[in-house]
Amino acid sequence: MRTSRGFLVEFVEDRWKALEIIGLYYKGPVKYAKAVLEKWPKSNGIVALIGGAAAGAEIFYKVDLLTPACVHYYIAVVPEHRNRGVATQIVQRVEKLCTAPVYMATTTEDNAAALRLFTKLGYTPHRWEDIPRRARDFLLKATCGYDDDVLFIKGADPREVAQRTNDVEKFWLETCLKPYLSL
Repeated sequence: MRTSRGFLVEFVEDRWKALEIIGLYYKGPVKYAKAVLEKWPKSNGIVALIGGAAAGAEIFYKVDLLTPACVHYYIAVVPEHRNRGVATQIVQRVEKLCTAPVYMATTTEDNAAALRLFTKLGYTPHRWEDIPRRARDFLLKATCGYDDDVLFIKGADPREVAQRTNDVEKFWLETCLKPYLSL
């Protein structure tokens, strides 16, 4: 695949290299990303390469809602490759790898790049306070999100897929709650 500037982007599935890149370029803690990779068997990571060098990475996972969903969990692009379409290609590649009917991501309201990215790719933004409480509580667990984030979803309305499952409860306990309690 080529970026908007014509650079050829190749991808490799490498969860630990993805975590390393995210640790270098993500503006927050990666403790939860590490927990997902270590504790959730339906998680993975990809690395985007340009000219053989890392250009970006994503950690993602699948979780069963009413229907299977793929969550874009952490995405980072190396600074010299930003604004070149790398993040777009990473998300599109993950959608092909994850093959789920529903895709979700959360981000902060001030992350303009992520807001533009997911909107451009057909994701619908939702504020948590606009989602009924039971659905909101469940989807917060499924995304390991924060109640001041924005939820992006593609392929469904959040109210239609939010059904409590053992899968989500296990995911949340192992990868969100336990790491939080160890802070």
